[in-house]
Amino acid sequence: MKKALAILGFIFLTSYTSLSACTSIILKTASGDTIYGRTMEWGAFDLHSELVLVPRGISFHSELGNGKDGMKWKNKYGFVAMNAVKKPFITDGMNETGLTLGVLYFPGFAKYQSFKEAQKAHTLNNVDLSSYILGEFKNVKQIKSALIKLRVVYNKDIDKAFGAPAPLHIVVVDNTGASIIIEYVKGKLHIYDNKLGVMTNAPSYDWQILNLRNYPQLTAFGGHRNKNIKGISLAPFGAGSGMLGLPGDVTPVSRFVRAVAFTATAITPKNAQSGVNEVSRILNNFDIPRGSVREGASPKDYHLNFTQWSTIGDIKNKRYYWWTEFNRRMRVVDLKKLDFTQNKIVTIPLDKTRKEDIKDRTDALVFHKK
Repeated sequence: MKKALAILGFIFLTSYTSLSACTSIILKTASGDTIYGRTMEWGAFDLHSELVLVPRGISFHSELGNGKDGMKWKNKYGFVAMNAVKKPFITDGMNETGLTLGVLYFPGFAKYQSFKEAQKAHTLNNVDLSSYILGEFKNVKQIKSALIKLRVVYNKDIDKAFGAPAPLHIVVVDNTGASIIIEYVKGKLHIYDNKLGVMTNAPSYDWQILNLRNYPQLTAFGGHRNKNIKGISLAPFGAGSGMLGLPGDVTPVSRFVRAVAFTATAITPKNAQSGVNEVSRILNNFDIPRGSVREGASPKDYHLNFTQWSTIGDIKNKRYYWWTEFNRRMRVVDLKKLDFTQNKIVTIPLDKTRKEDIKDRTDALVFHKK
């Protein structure tokens, strides 16, 4: 019986390993701005994400499963964030200090710490970790110090509320430009300095960095590949030969390599405005159309993996941007203008209507008779 349950559990987990193919990147500008961006891919169901405003001083408590409650706290900082399935599952967001984070799927590798009754007051579930970080900290140095004193456990009850397992890892960037990756693997906390400013999904971050050694030949310059062998010219057919061998599929490993290649070769933006524009252009390369990725038992029994929304965080100016699969027009909220002293959480839909906002410019080409 235990073996049968173990097999069912394995099937349940592996059936969701390809549901999320999120990619996050960070660019620095010449004027000292840090611009964060990420895509949200999910294929099991419509996330129905909303934009959430969480004021300061909201009371939180973390449910640990089996009727146990863990940490209780009131958030020090207000923040805006993306939720999932209209529940307090924070998947991305920025707080009023500019600290920004993204929660990405980490299937097959995430394994959290074990529950210990004596440390219950300092324990929270993995899904609550993102809202705790946004509400409590203003820089990654504080987060590093705090996390080693906490226990983060997995609450299987949340799987039922969400509709799928939630193995996660987190990327955080603060207003100094410092960034870290937070992963729990084999029951241990791992914090990596995110020097390259890139994160995707599994495997673990250290493996992704090691794998980059397979691609030292990639370069933005292709002209040096012109060769002449015994009088025969082997010049490239066109521009871009320096990136020959760049993986183009949407697996997490390939997306990581591609994201590093694009961010490392990007011309440094002059300021925040051009940085936001460039990050959006890079993120476009990671969009997954509906239907191009299908995972499941058979061609008739499958689920999709596609891009539902994307975000950009202008850390210094505290501006949080987003667009969705339904409407690619970029929208923004300015955190400096928001009231984080109000006494209730506010949510708004990402799209007023789920259709493309296309501006008709025909009239500009119409000549009117005098």
